[in-house]
Amino acid sequence: MDGPSDDPLRDDRPDRPDGPVRPNLFLRIAAVMAGAVLIWSSLSLLNDLLPVEPGGGGDLTHWMNALVAFALAVPMVWAARRYLDRRPWSGLGLTGPCEACWPFLVGALSWLLPAALGLGIALVLGASVTPSAPAAQIVLSLLVLTLLVLLYEAVPEELIFRGYLFRNLSTALSAWLAVVAQAVLFTLWGTGLWVFGNGWEVLAERLPLFFGMGLVLGGIRLVTGNVWACVGFHLAFQVAAQALLTWVLFEVDGLDTVMGTVFLLPFVLGLTVTMMFVRDTGIWSGRVPDPVEG
Repeated sequence: MDGPSDDPLRDDRPDRPDGPVRPNLFLRIAAVMAGAVLIWSSLSLLNDLLPVEPGGGGDLTHWMNALVAFALAVPMVWAARRYLDRRPWSGLGLTGPCEACWPFLVGALSWLLPAALGLGIALVLGASVTPSAPAAQIVLSLLVLTLLVLLYEAVPEELIFRGYLFRNLSTALSAWLAVVAQAVLFTLWGTGLWVFGNGWEVLAERLPLFFGMGLVLGGIRLVTGNVWACVGFHLAFQVAAQALLTWVLFEVDGLDTVMGTVFLLPFVLGLTVTMMFVRDTGIWSGRVPDPVEG
């Protein structure tokens, strides 16, 4: 009888000579992708059970979506890592709270610094961003929004795509190809959910957004080796976008100019800023083994 395959895409060699063979790489990825689709698509069904219309302003539905997404996504990845990968949690690139502070800050600044440059350009071009609520209300709303984004988007999505999926892909593909592959999966997932909920007219807008974001976040994950850097970048982007566009905290005049500067420059310059902070360009070739011991 032939032994386990040497094909890295199969990745089915047992941890020990007498140990069980873990599932095929494609099956592991498909299982987690299916879980991610089920979690977020099921939220629309749960929303129908609440007496409040779904919204993005911190209402009851928003809180429920955030708590359910977090409560289901994190255990799903933990279970997949333990029972499908049979590898330690630490291998995903998630450090402890103390070690996470610097990567998280690097990720956030990698979005905020280019965005600040973009805001300056937008103001010079005639755009304006003015508060539309009292200062105390804006501060409180931003704190609530930050928590909601962490629970609903930044932590669950980064844990799944730049944590679990990127880690598994990088064992079988060159690093740059793993970045592209996880970006494609992120695009299929995110765009698919938007099309499902809003129709095909959102495809042209959402597809490049998710793919571009997936590439930048994948690059940040590769360069820093830490998922918390991706969480910081994702958090800064989502908080700014929702504060300006859906929470009605600011009045924006010249929205197209703001979108083309504040929200475009971080995707163009974000990875470069990350490299400047960590003083490393990362290793973009070769596969990265996933050892049994962390």
